[in-house]
Amino acid sequence: MFSVIMATYNRGRHILPSIQSVLQQSCQNFELLVVGDCCTDDTAEIVGALASPQIRWLNLPQRGGSQSFPNNAGIELSRGRTIAYLGHDDIWAPDHLQGLARLFEHDSQADFAVSGAIFHGPRASNFRQVTGVFSDKAAALTHFFPPSSFGHRRDVADRTGMWRDPKQIAPPVDADFLLRAAKSGMNFVSTQRITVHKFAAGHRYLSYMSHTSDEQQRMVRRIQRAGYEDYLTSELAKAKAADTFMIVRYPDFDRYGNGQLATQNATNKGLVRPQLRTLTRRVVVKQDDSSRALDWGPLEARNGPMRWIGCNPRPKLLVPFKYAGKARICLEIWHPCREALTGLKLSANGQTIIASMSKLRHDRHLWNAQATFETTLLEDDHTILELHPNRLQRPARQRTGIGVAAMEMTPLGRPGIIARVTGLIAKLRPVR
Repeated sequence: MFSVIMATYNRGRHILPSIQSVLQQSCQNFELLVVGDCCTDDTAEIVGALASPQIRWLNLPQRGGSQSFPNNAGIELSRGRTIAYLGHDDIWAPDHLQGLARLFEHDSQADFAVSGAIFHGPRASNFRQVTGVFSDKAAALTHFFPPSSFGHRRDVADRTGMWRDPKQIAPPVDADFLLRAAKSGMNFVSTQRITVHKFAAGHRYLSYMSHTSDEQQRMVRRIQRAGYEDYLTSELAKAKAADTFMIVRYPDFDRYGNGQLATQNATNKGLVRPQLRTLTRRVVVKQDDSSRALDWGPLEARNGPMRWIGCNPRPKLLVPFKYAGKARICLEIWHPCREALTGLKLSANGQTIIASMSKLRHDRHLWNAQATFETTLLEDDHTILELHPNRLQRPARQRTGIGVAAMEMTPLGRPGIIARVTGLIAKLRPVR
């Protein structure tokens, strides 16, 4: 009955929890098409090692940079009467396909069957949004449902067209696909039950630079344990209490240029990054307004400029320099409370660091300090700094967390001296 399409790009072994959640469906009348967007890692070997007759693997010869191209290839290869999708980092409850199947079997007019989905923020972020639970069929015109939550009849793609190139449209490709169907008058019906757990990569800054599957593995174990239904009831109640139930609505896409939102999402994931340069001298990197997912708030002009920490309790900073040695890094940090700036713990490429703090300075109702530490930068890639803020440094209901302004970097050791001398010679060399 179902052709399940899983678009993927270089997720390797971390794709396994998502595949496992498909193979453990109570409805086994499906094929799983795992389609790589020109994967260059070991995903093919990981999928092949499962040796399941229900799984087919295809790797596209050219990278498109979007789920559109793997989804279209999957539709063309599909043998099922119904198309379902699962993100390569999302998890299905075991009754997900069964719930979609019941709707299609009992409602011959349904073009789309939609299940309830929880958007989970980064661990301990207390971020959750629930979508896909509705009674009004017109909800599809205003509410977004992630692809992992819906299935559609095979001929939908014939009637409305395939998934589009993100560079040629303003909405994200999934929103575009759904809106075209909804505006053409297709029928959307909800299962009224949450069966999808979405761990949006776009909510996790730099997630594609360092894939993990801890959250997905924990969810698979939670689903298998007693008390899962109570957990769902609790999550739904928390979403309603926080007014995050059925609030994932479409913005006015006319405000955006073609491909703008796609680029913003790719920046959140770390697929689009600042140019990597060699650290040859002391440099100061100021905060900009590039997308930072749930890690950081919007850019503020005061004090720097600066950005306040978001709801992710482990926010990341990207160092756009490479260097064969150690560097001294100084972060300019701010907070309304003096006690919040007595120390700072962080990590660089996974190595824990305790920064030394400068003398505090008070300026316009805020306290300011310099957090200084030394660390080894990567020689051929961007370095990722991850802050480990304590309770006072994290945002609370009536309290902001820490803010970060400029980041100063200085190369250390003999390589740093050579690099600085080389740079100075290059500047003094006459132009011919």
